[in-house]
Amino acid sequence: MRIFAVSDLHTDFTENWNAVVRLSSLGYKEDAIIVAGDIADDLRVITRTLRLLQKKFSKVFYVTGNHELWVRNDRIHSIDKFSTILSVCDDLGIHIRPAMAGKNWIVPLFSWYAPDYDVDNSAETTELGAWADFYFCRWPNEIQSVADYFLDINRPNIKAYAESVITLSHFLPRRDLLPPTSQLSFKGLPLVAGCLGLDQQIRALNSVIHVFGHSHINFDRDIDGVRYVQNVFGYPMKGSSINPRLKLIWKSDDQFSDDACY
Repeated sequence: MRIFAVSDLHTDFTENWNAVVRLSSLGYKEDAIIVAGDIADDLRVITRTLRLLQKKFSKVFYVTGNHELWVRNDRIHSIDKFSTILSVCDDLGIHIRPAMAGKNWIVPLFSWYAPDYDVDNSAETTELGAWADFYFCRWPNEIQSVADYFLDINRPNIKAYAESVITLSHFLPRRDLLPPTSQLSFKGLPLVAGCLGLDQQIRALNSVIHVFGHSHINFDRDIDGVRYVQNVFGYPMKGSSINPRLKLIWKSDDQFSDDACY
């Protein structure tokens, strides 16, 4: 078995959907894929994408991103939609809870961003006016901190596992996974990018690899004994076609792969 990583599929774009369709229907039958959030906000697109991946891969591991929790209306909360997506995953056999892949435990960590991720208070709040989550997400009044709500969901799975652990989240668990604010084109991003509490859970799990998404900035580096990987699919570029690259992060000979894309 091999384990591949990808994030931010955004298959609500036709180009991205077609790129997923073009992935081999035979070449990954013995493999697992980690999908670190942001498939789409339309539940129908999320469902058909997960169903397609399930046909192509032996195991699919998945966490929701921010786009999945957009509701766009007043009839339901984002938590209602989150619960619906988990039910869809259960029905399809998508792994949203810890499970084995090869000789590894894969532990999904649900998440949201927290303002303390902006550790040096360098983010520019004036750039957040158009941030879509503020308009399309709705949270129950009793939830004081969305980031803490999702960290609490993870807590029952924060325990010792007999084999190596690979974790995944959509949001960034460490500030050093994102460039300094001065180097970002969207200088409000640190306020809506990550959650420092995630890294505490990653470390408590003794994770050897953590796969994340959201920033659309590819990353692959070992920091204090954990390899952090983002391999973004991203938005289609005007005038060019999407060329899907699935990053191989583990293969069954127990050698962790650090450079292979397919």
